Amino acid sequence: MATPYNILYVDDEPHNLVAFSASFRRHYVIFTAGSGTEALHLMRTQTERNQPIHLIISDQRMPEMTGVELLEQLLTEFPDTIRMVLTAYSDLESAINAINKGKVYQFINKPWNTDELRMTLDNALQYYHLKIENRALQEERTRLLIRAERQEKEAIRSRFETLKNQVNPHFLFNSLNALASLVHKNPDAAREFIQKLSDVYRYIIDQRDAELVDLREELQFMRAYFFLHKIRFGDNLHLVERGLTGPQLHAGTPPLALQLLVENAIKHNIVSSEQPLTIEVYAEGEYLVVRNNFQPRTGGAPGVVSTGIGHQNLRERYGFLSDCGPDFYQEGGYFYARLPLLRRG
Repeated sequence: MATPYNILYVDDEPHNLVAFSASFRRHYVIFTAGSGTEALHLMRTQTERNQPIHLIISDQRMPEMTGVELLEQLLTEFPDTIRMVLTAYSDLESAINAINKGKVYQFINKPWNTDELRMTLDNALQYYHLKIENRALQEERTRLLIRAERQEKEAIRSRFETLKNQVNPHFLFNSLNALASLVHKNPDAAREFIQKLSDVYRYIIDQRDAELVDLREELQFMRAYFFLHKIRFGDNLHLVERGLTGPQLHAGTPPLALQLLVENAIKHNIVSSEQPLTIEVYAEGEYLVVRNNFQPRTGGAPGVVSTGIGHQNLRERYGFLSDCGPDFYQEGGYFYARLPLLRRG
């Protein structure tokens, strides 16, 4: 057999140990023991060395500890080891005890035939291999089921947080206030504002259950969203896009990811004539970068305190979709958000 299985033969007759080892050492790794006590010690030693005994054959009639008594002890400590007992054809009681107490795979009549025993050993070790393999598959199946359940829960929670954060009552309230001031002053701008507001909420509704969208679609949505803020802040707020080519525009990104980053930049930084805010969106290798000049608000205004929920939301969503996650950091007077561009399909 391809795998070098370890077999332990236990017998108080030294010549039997020699005969067994000589017959089977070319096919298996053979260990021998002259008593049950010696066999137990050897089993434990091999297990500690991470070279466990896969199959044990014990003679029934031994002083101090019979083969059945030995196998009965092994049953609790080494349940995976295949157990066999050697017994005379006439010793029916020993065979019955071996089956009932030692849970043996098979009992073997003495004297044994080399070819027949070799076939019995191969079948037993094949059974051992299948049992261990089946257990590993069951454990892997359980692990995958737990992982899938956890990911599903995380995805549902992430989507809920995304939707909850994006239908932001402060944003809607501010948008309606801006619209009210435009209606009489600039009806044309008001109509455009209503159209952009409609586009924003239509996109939110249409894409809320999608895992990935084209960056091109996400950028269009972000521009409509930014327009609504631009009405409020005027020339104090700027959006710059650069370096976005055809292949990158068809890469995937979680829906509403850009909106979340633009919203955070506006919400957590000063936007004024003295300190205008510029948000840049550009490609850097396989990443989309959103950068803004770092000028954090102070004073604890309502809705301004950062909780980190938005960034955590994005990390969890990317964790569901890819091994690569987003990066967020401050450097050289700027705040950076780097989102991996994902392949679709």
